[in-house]
Amino acid sequence: MKKAVIIGGGIAGLTAAHVLSDYCQEVTIIERDTLPATPETRPGTPQAYHPHHLTPRGRMILEQLFPGLNNELLQNGAPGSLGKNICFFYPFGELTLSDPGNDAACSRPFLEWHIRQRVLKNRNIKIMPATTVNDLIIDQFNNCTGVAVTKGNGAFPIAADLVVVATGFYSRLNEWLIRHGYTIPEAEVVHTQLGYSTRHYTVPHFRSFPWNLLHIENPEQPESPTCVVTFMENATMEIILGNIGGLYPPTDTEGFEKELQKLNIPVLNDILQQAIPLEAPRGYRIKDVTLRHYEKMGDWPVGLIAMGDAFCSFDPIHGTGMSIAVMQADLLQKTLQARGSITPALSKEFLATAHQIIAPAWWMNAVSDSGSTEVKHLYSVPQRGLDFTRIFMEQTTRFAVNFNQPEIFGLVWLVKTSFLSPHELINRPLFEMLKDAGLTGPLEALIAAGEISPLEKWKNGICPDIPDFSETLFVPKAVLSRQ
Repeated sequence: MKKAVIIGGGIAGLTAAHVLSDYCQEVTIIERDTLPATPETRPGTPQAYHPHHLTPRGRMILEQLFPGLNNELLQNGAPGSLGKNICFFYPFGELTLSDPGNDAACSRPFLEWHIRQRVLKNRNIKIMPATTVNDLIIDQFNNCTGVAVTKGNGAFPIAADLVVVATGFYSRLNEWLIRHGYTIPEAEVVHTQLGYSTRHYTVPHFRSFPWNLLHIENPEQPESPTCVVTFMENATMEIILGNIGGLYPPTDTEGFEKELQKLNIPVLNDILQQAIPLEAPRGYRIKDVTLRHYEKMGDWPVGLIAMGDAFCSFDPIHGTGMSIAVMQADLLQKTLQARGSITPALSKEFLATAHQIIAPAWWMNAVSDSGSTEVKHLYSVPQRGLDFTRIFMEQTTRFAVNFNQPEIFGLVWLVKTSFLSPHELINRPLFEMLKDAGLTGPLEALIAAGEISPLEKWKNGICPDIPDFSETLFVPKAVLSRQ
């Protein structure tokens, strides 16, 4: 049997270890933090204080990997969504959706801790905390054969047949590869200048409220931050203000509360009258996010895999990162099931297919951020259709809210979260629907300017300027209808 080393004990590393334990006699997770005995934020994940949400696809896969996890979270104090509403507020109207399931709502530390307890019950898996990986060990034949680590005052190697780099946003993988003489392909970067501010409150009797999420957004005023209000474990309410393009929300108490008042949402104002702040707001800022094209490296080391933010980091405001990580774990499981074991070809095959998973989510993040003139996109290949798709989605959202069409509204969100293909939304029938409602003016202007192909060139009703992502990456509508 093989030995695997996972660098990083976050969501990506834990799910990878869980998958690899079926194919390796020994799986070692190396984590630089000293891991807490209870669910709490650890130094290596300062962003964990802020909201982390799984997309519908991410929830579905995580439950497949760890059956019963959602119920376990509910039993241990996470509030559920059963019978609750999700309320959306825009300048042009409001829409309330019924939550069809009973999903647990919790913080990232709470979720990560429960997954870690599951993983540690596996005798094939051990965690080596308070340990720093200093370098990869790569032999003259281009095989990654382990890692060099430091623990306390000692430095030593750890041998492995497979090394998985799941080191998160601040990964050193590029540094290690360059040190060994590899040439890294040009990355794609979005200078998003994201900032968000989060404050926690305790709210008496919060379980009696008819809603479990408020989403407040004003696309007509880019300087106004998006606000999301949710509940989590320990009877805690979480409010986040987020924005891009350097329009950072306030992190001081007075400024934060004033920003909430400016939103002027009655249901939010009412709950703030009952809420008791637990601490001052905390801010978090990210200059840019990066897609690293490791899949283009012809000399990629055998026995090395990159996962999660070490491969591609996302704008956290869109709630994509954790879901992509578990989708990659699912891909790793399916790849190993097809091969039957860890083989020399696994690394490059995984990277190529993992990039296909990343591509639509990365593109959709770029779509969402394209509305800010302060956000800069650096691409190796020019991207078409970003503005058109963003405006199409905004106008479809406006239509759904104005005409109380929750199914159309849900379609927008399922495409945004890479559950469904963009072609399910950006197509001729929906364009005609918007046209009948008088909402295609800005879209027709982009077509007239030559930025998008004219409608007569939309073969089978599909816009040719929208990337043709593999349909196998998405959940078929037939499966969605059975959820």
